[in-house]
Formats: sequence, C-alpha cells, structure tokens
Amino acid sequence: MRVKSNKIKDIVSYAYDELKNTYTKEEIKSLVFILFQEFANINSAYVLAFEDKTINESELLNIVLAIKDLKHNKPIQQIIGKVDFLNISLNITKDTLIPRPETEQMCQLIINENKDKKGLKIIDICCGSGCIALSLNKNIDSEVFACDVSEQALKIAKQNNTNNNLNVNFFLCDVLNDCPITDKEFDIIVCNPPYVKDSEKSLMKDNVLNYEPHLALFVSDENPLIFYEKIEFFAREHLKKDGKIYLEINNSLAKETALIFSKSIYQTETIQDIFNKDRFIFIKKI
Repeated sequence: MRVKSNKIKDIVSYAYDELKNTYTKEEIKSLVFILFQEFANINSAYVLAFEDKTINESELLNIVLAIKDLKHNKPIQQIIGKVDFLNISLNITKDTLIPRPETEQMCQLIINENKDKKGLKIIDICCGSGCIALSLNKNIDSEVFACDVSEQALKIAKQNNTNNNLNVNFFLCDVLNDCPITDKEFDIIVCNPPYVKDSEKSLMKDNVLNYEPHLALFVSDENPLIFYEKIEFFAREHLKKDGKIYLEINNSLAKETALIFSKSIYQTETIQDIFNKDRFIFIKKI
C-alpha cells in the first residue's frame, strides 16, 4: 500500500491501515503523534487541526519507514533512538534495555526517600543505558558509580552521561564473577538485573524478544536469583550500616528473593508497582 499524498490526513490514514493488525487505535494515535513530532517537527494539535497541510518528501519517507518498522514490532523508542526518563533524555539502541515505567517508579521512590540527604555514595549494578544512575545523580546530592557487563551498553550510558551534563562514574564489571570496587562503601546499592526466567520467554512479546538485548533480560531457570545472591554478598562488605538496597524483581519470585535478605542484618520491604505486582524489594542494613 502507498500513501495517497503528502497530506497529513493521508499519512494518518496510511498509518492506521498499516498498523491496525498490530496495535490498538489508541496506540496508533499515540505513535502517529510521536512520528510527526520527531520527523516533521509537528505537534499533535497541529496534526489534528490542519489535516490538509502537507509535509515534504524527506519527512514523509522517514515517517513511512518508521511505520514499516512499527509493523514489524520494532519499539518506537529504538526507531526514534531516544526516550525520556524522569526528565532525562536517553539515547537508546538495540544494545540497551528500554526503560520501563516500573523502573521509573522505583527511581522516583528512591529519590523521594533520599532527596534531602547530602553527599550520598551510590552504586547502580547492571546499569544498561544508565537511566537509574543518571536520574539519581540528577536528583540526589550524590557521587554515583554504575557498572555493566556490556561494553556496548556502557558506551551508550557514557553518551547519556555527557548529553545530560551529569557526573556518573561508569565502569565495566561482570558482577557474577568479579567487581573492581573493593575499597568503597556505599549508602545505596540499586539494581535492576536480568530476572525473566528463560522459561518465561514464551510470555514475552515480539517487540521485546526481537529487539532488546537478551543479556539484560533473561536468566537461567536453574538459578534465577543468582544476581540477587551476588548483590547480597556484595552488600555485606560494601553497604554502610543503615544503608539501603533497592531492587527490581520478578514478581513471581518475590518471596524467594526476599529470603536472600532474611539474615538478621537486614530489614526488608516488598513494594508493588503501578500494575499492583510485587516488583520491588527495599532492604535496610541494620
């Protein structure tokens, strides 16, 4: 199918026809607004009010190509190459996990608890695009360290650090084997590790399975809590007394994850996300 003309109304009609089997009407409407804003610098109000106006050939081509990508389930964040996260603009690629609303919720909770404190030392383990580390660095008086096993993800995280004029210390680290941080104690440890079991892949949508890094998503069924066990081990030596650990978790393993921190030196609290699922565990070292 071809677009009838360069008029806004014909492009919108084309988008609905191409995407109607993949997305709901409301989703298509939202996606269309994003595409016009990104590729033609036209906001949603203009799209609705001036449907007979035209855009140029270059803008049309970019929108059509984006619609084809959307039809094949490519995430809109990767198509436009960026996403907003707590007022930070993040570059996103196939090498970085797309930040979820749940992760944004966790960061806001951390900020709310710590925004009045001064000089905190924070480490974000499995940092990916850097969304957690950067948002905390921006909103909390802190020195922030962040690590990941993926060199490609760290490259993007460092770009995001520079683009947002922040000062996070990023470094390469395989937390399952060795971490070069040996001489520091932290007030906060935060982590959103891989926690989707391999057996749960069948439950995932194609836009996740085909376009996002499996390294950042999936963990073996044989030991799905391995990252949390390593974090607990790390916290014994590197979390200060009265320090806190903030974790995003697999809601189906909430009780099992909390048990890792059932030792007498910890106080744990399980918190639900915006979808009413057990999604976070907050731990205090006493």
